Amino acid sequence: MQFGHTLEPMAIDTDAPGLRERKRRRTRDAIAGAALELFGRQGFHQTTIPQIAAAADVSPRTVSGYFPHKEELAFPDSEAAIESLKRRLAMRPAGETTAAALRSWIESWLAEQGERQEELRTRRRIIQDDEDLLAYERRFMLRAQEALAEAIADDLGVARGELEPRMAAAATLTVFEVLDQVVQRAGLSDADALAVVDRALLFIDAGIRALGVRE
Repeated sequence: MQFGHTLEPMAIDTDAPGLRERKRRRTRDAIAGAALELFGRQGFHQTTIPQIAAAADVSPRTVSGYFPHKEELAFPDSEAAIESLKRRLAMRPAGETTAAALRSWIESWLAEQGERQEELRTRRRIIQDDEDLLAYERRFMLRAQEALAEAIADDLGVARGELEPRMAAAATLTVFEVLDQVVQRAGLSDADALAVVDRALLFIDAGIRALGVRE
């Protein structure tokens, strides 16, 4: 009978995607970690793809396969973070404000970082010291701003292209850019950082609510 021979390969194939994905994640993390260490030690522009490949024990082609643009190595988690924020805003239940959803997302993000605070501070320093990386980061900020503007427009019951939600979203990001500098500089704990976030969100939410009180 053929059944025994048929079932065994099927079980292996079922597990294979998970194994492959874990291996890919380990390789990606190794490349990003090697890049961060080199960027911190010798600078972003002074670091080459072959150097990163050697440090991660992979080929330069593998590095480029995971990170097609060198700048992406300084922002390995930003794409996932933006998509996570967009999903959180899109899935918020009726009655939950943009500010409340944003607060919930930030709390989850802080929890996910775990013991990575030193890595995040190093990454922040590398980005702040390089104008090209700051400009690249701005692309992610603009995408976050667009997602916030759409959510705030829904809060206000206005069209997504209206000026008020766009202004409120831009103000929200400006506040959090300042907060990020304060938190990183002070080396605050997650709890203290979240307390600072709460103060900012009270300010932001009040502004959004004021925009909603229109004739």
